[in-house]
Amino acid sequence: MASEFKYFVLLANMRTGSNLFEQNIRLYPEFSCHGELFNPSFIGFPDVYDLYGVSMQEREIKPQKLLNRFISHEKSTLPGFRLFADHDPRILDDVLADPECAKIVLTRNPLDSFVSHAIAQATNQWKLTDVSKRKKAMVEFDILAFRSYLKKIQRYLTDIKRGLQRSGQTAFQLSFEDLNDVEVFNGLATFLGGAEPRKELNPNIVRQNPEGLRDKVINYDEMVEQVSKIDLLALEAVPILEPVRNPGSKNFVAGEALPVLCMPMHKSEQSALKKWLKEHEKRLTGENKLSQNMNQKQLAKWLENHNSRQAIAVVTHPVERAYEAFYRHIFCTGDELFPWIRNTLQNHYDMFLPDKKLTVNPNRRVLENSGYAVKNHQDAFKKFLGFVKGNLQGLTRARVDQSWASQNSILQGYCRLVMPDVVARKETLSEVLKQTEAKLGLPCLPYEAEPEIEKCFDLSEIYSPEIEEMARATYARDYQMFGFGNWR
Repeated sequence: MASEFKYFVLLANMRTGSNLFEQNIRLYPEFSCHGELFNPSFIGFPDVYDLYGVSMQEREIKPQKLLNRFISHEKSTLPGFRLFADHDPRILDDVLADPECAKIVLTRNPLDSFVSHAIAQATNQWKLTDVSKRKKAMVEFDILAFRSYLKKIQRYLTDIKRGLQRSGQTAFQLSFEDLNDVEVFNGLATFLGGAEPRKELNPNIVRQNPEGLRDKVINYDEMVEQVSKIDLLALEAVPILEPVRNPGSKNFVAGEALPVLCMPMHKSEQSALKKWLKEHEKRLTGENKLSQNMNQKQLAKWLENHNSRQAIAVVTHPVERAYEAFYRHIFCTGDELFPWIRNTLQNHYDMFLPDKKLTVNPNRRVLENSGYAVKNHQDAFKKFLGFVKGNLQGLTRARVDQSWASQNSILQGYCRLVMPDVVARKETLSEVLKQTEAKLGLPCLPYEAEPEIEKCFDLSEIYSPEIEEMARATYARDYQMFGFGNWR
């Protein structure tokens, strides 16, 4: 048998039919299967605690030692083993990355496998070869236990999928219903490298609980009602279409001696924080130097030197933040203007804006006399929110600027470098800083909030339920993750 693989792994879970799989694959003389090599309670099969000269203690220290011994020892067949979600995760990483390992993924309806597992626990019967010895039991369904079980299985399958995607590999997919289909197993044999096809499987293992769920679950009607409320298709999940952002350590600002790291969502939000940090730094060192514009190496050094610290991320209401970006970078035509995006919004999004000469330093009376009033400004901001929604979903040619990127994605980027101790809202930052001072034993210094840029049209003048609804559609993840209510 010529095969590109050195071994195979069955990625499955308890009560998915893995014993039957192992029995069937052994019917082909070209293949062998050696149980659960990385089961935390034994090696391969129950009551086996030493295999290929590797003890359980040695396996715990270095599981790759057992894997390597297994591969080198089994020469007469293409060998394999079963790996479950509760087995050593280090081996899952190894086999997913190894192109010489054939991956087979076995799944079953999670409700069936959950109930089957509960019955096996109740009867202590985990494998059945003689129907006359079958033990029957009815079990009570526990929705909390099922949710936990489902979450574990979904996480395991997601890890497998992502591991295969990253390494450019594929797996042979099996379902519980495929396990008695000889044609499917002949196809699997071909996938593994070729073997003489069989005409039948002749299983010795039989299904332990062939009855329907109604005959196995005491509180069946309650189970049906509770399971129906689980969002199995993730219909209520907010899709994440925004590109993954870079970590962005250059936005951070910290004291040199002061063990406080501030993580604003944008550099423009730093001035008040800098002032507060400088006052504390001056009291500690006599100087008001700060660590800022740090690269990742410099940040790592700062973190190393400040083990006992407070890292504070600051978030702002999405409506307020979007309006700030619109006013600063689109409406005003000074140094912070994004001219190409402004032109795009005017030409392709039907956004009406005043002449550029009137908005370098906009004056309300002049704008109103020129025909640009509050209603026009409100309409322009709505067009901007529509643009940003598409921009965050990758539907425009324009970049996703940090001034209007979702705060959830920015914070996820930050967390690749350091986890914040506190996520503070802009309006409660003063209280958070007082709490930080108390934790670090610092004197209480006044914090003066970021001065608002004087605007010719205030957000409160143009805000409406429609704008709130549009912001929620644009920044759905931010509203969900940070629990924002309507803007006030």
